[in-house]
Amino acid sequence: MSCDEVKPRLGEWLDGELPIELRPTVGRHLDDCPDCRSECESLRLIAAALAKPPEAKLPTDLWDAIERRLDEAPPLSTPSAEPATHRLWIYQLARRPLAAAAVVVLAIGLGWLAFNAPWESRAMAAQIDFRPLLEQADGDIAAGIRALMQAYGGERISPDDAAKRMKVRIHAADQLPGDLRLESRYLLNMGGHHQALAFHYTTPSGGHLLLLQCPPDVEKDYGNYECVACSVGDHHGQGVQVGKLHLMHMMSDNVCVCVVSTLGEPELGAALGGIRISF
Repeated sequence: MSCDEVKPRLGEWLDGELPIELRPTVGRHLDDCPDCRSECESLRLIAAALAKPPEAKLPTDLWDAIERRLDEAPPLSTPSAEPATHRLWIYQLARRPLAAAAVVVLAIGLGWLAFNAPWESRAMAAQIDFRPLLEQADGDIAAGIRALMQAYGGERISPDDAAKRMKVRIHAADQLPGDLRLESRYLLNMGGHHQALAFHYTTPSGGHLLLLQCPPDVEKDYGNYECVACSVGDHHGQGVQVGKLHLMHMMSDNVCVCVVSTLGEPELGAALGGIRISF
């Protein structure tokens, strides 16, 4: 794809809404084109800034002023026509503009908290499509993992940067039991403002372990393969076996952890036992 074709679709790329068949092509173009990559980063920064609304600070004496105005307000006369209960509060607020303003501020604040709770973000619409990786289930697993990361705008990230950008719930060391070494850490774009964190481990013998920290209630697309209940060591969840790949996920109210591995059950159980996860 040319720059003229890629740039109009950068918004879809950042929002995770680009069709799955175009993601590898756009990802390769961004890897090779510094101009488009710079524009994509600028758009990402703008979106991140817009996603954090400025904190509104109310005057410290606002509530005292509201109380004084309410105390000083004259008694309300009963409306002569249709004194309906659902209209009475409108008349009261109309007579007390400062109180009305306070109600509006409070309503906006509660509405913002309902949809943007700073302590935890739920992502009902987020989805992971594992098909780019499953296409390599009997081939080059490393290439399949790279394709999956590229499909979601995988950005290599340090632990400190990850902690600044999201709530880190998978606390994984650089080395795990079974001679697993951390190959790379990625930040993924799940669509909208939802992100995921990915850890890719390898062994000297060519084994692979991929961990994804996803938003809760994330949907997983395994193509035509059925996801069934499974258990690995002390870890229980849903999973599917495709070729050399074993995929499973464990979910709580706070996080969904997806595990993709070529390891046998004892080795995988030992590796997961070496990771602390804040469910």
